[in-house]
Amino acid sequence: MQPADLCYLNNASVGLQSPAVSARLRDWLEAEMAAYPRQRLESAFWDGQATRTRLGHWIGAPEAQVAFGASTSQLMAQVIGSLNLSGRRLLVAPGEWASNIVMLRRLGREPPRAIELLATDATGRLDMAAIARQIDDDVAAILTPLVTSIEGRRYEVEALGDLPRPSHCPLIVDAAQGLGQTEIDVRRLGCDVLVATTRKWLRGPRGMALLYVSQPAMAMMHLNPTPELAGLRLETETQRFVDLPRARRFDASDLSVMSQVALTAALNELQQIALEPMRDHLAVLAGRVYDIAREQGVRPLLPHPETGIATIHLPDIEPLQVRQRLDAAGIVAKTCSTSAEPLNVRLPTTGTLLRISPHWHNTSADIDRAMAALR
Repeated sequence: MQPADLCYLNNASVGLQSPAVSARLRDWLEAEMAAYPRQRLESAFWDGQATRTRLGHWIGAPEAQVAFGASTSQLMAQVIGSLNLSGRRLLVAPGEWASNIVMLRRLGREPPRAIELLATDATGRLDMAAIARQIDDDVAAILTPLVTSIEGRRYEVEALGDLPRPSHCPLIVDAAQGLGQTEIDVRRLGCDVLVATTRKWLRGPRGMALLYVSQPAMAMMHLNPTPELAGLRLETETQRFVDLPRARRFDASDLSVMSQVALTAALNELQQIALEPMRDHLAVLAGRVYDIAREQGVRPLLPHPETGIATIHLPDIEPLQVRQRLDAAGIVAKTCSTSAEPLNVRLPTTGTLLRISPHWHNTSADIDRAMAALR
């Protein structure tokens, strides 16, 4: 639980766990301590299959095509390691997270021939006509974030998914910054793979993430390069382990039970809020950041906020100075490093990028307090 004088505006890094979720965890721990070692209480307090089904419903996917892992990076590594990238081109959107780019270069069965940026127009939006010309039989995969981590840009992934592409070319979407604050339906997105963490806008725990894999994408993947027992089954006749069908083969083998309990409680809370009121609330707060920034002569990165992420450019202040001012005012926000999005050529390279990412628990007064600390 946060101190009473702390203003938390860094939900795009880690969503602030609510008091209700903390209380749920405390109750679970007390119950388990009272029963141990006579019995374990996981099955009484958490139904993994039901949570998988609920998360699948949240993204428009059958539960059999949803897997759980420890992080988006871990799940992305398994997907990339399963693809044949040898000698082919990769198309990657500006704003793709740095670790995904590193994995593309290291974890494919053989490295790709080239990593190319998806074409964008003068405003930074994906240029669908130009991208259509980029896609040919030589492209191994297309990767894009749904929402960029630094700018908070919401890419038009639905239009990207509608473009013709080779049958061997999956569209892979990183929805870490989208899940919980914007509507996600893998059918409308037209994607083959989607990864997302539960710790940001869902306000779930660290150490959990989800993966969606379409049936066509499963067919084009090789055997899991990093198998875990949760993704395997034992054939009784041969006494050999084989991959589980569909996305379950990507399941992590030893997810924390406490994380599972926290995720279930966080999902219950978010479903009570509902997505549309959440989106409207975040739009108001992000818009207030933009308005005050312009009043102060500071430039937001986008013409208008597209999500609950509002990032402004402070050209004459170093990151350390910004952090010191925010710390003194009891504000938790994020000074961004452009190395996190190394392919995003639109990011300023001097001064400080300050990302403010509110959530349902924040108010306009929180935004006013944060922006006043920058004067």
